Amino acid sequence: MTSVPKLNLVGIAWPVCLLKFKTEVNDLCTDEILDVLTQDPDVVASIKMIVDRSKDALINQQREGDVYRMSIRKG
Repeated sequence: MTSVPKLNLVGIAWPVCLLKFKTEVNDLCTDEILDVLTQDPDVVASIKMIVDRSKDALINQQREGDVYRMSIRKG
């Protein structure tokens, strides 16, 4: 089983974190999954909006203490 790529955006300022997210997702192959970590609920909302407007899918979102974990599947 291959490991899922992780993108740690904790402490990375907006909009740099969104640019990093888009770059990472664009580098994925179809059906690959990217785990994203962030502490900023506004970044979570922005990522959800980006994913909703794409062929990609948010397959999991959870909060672990003060960190949000999101799993995005490349469409």
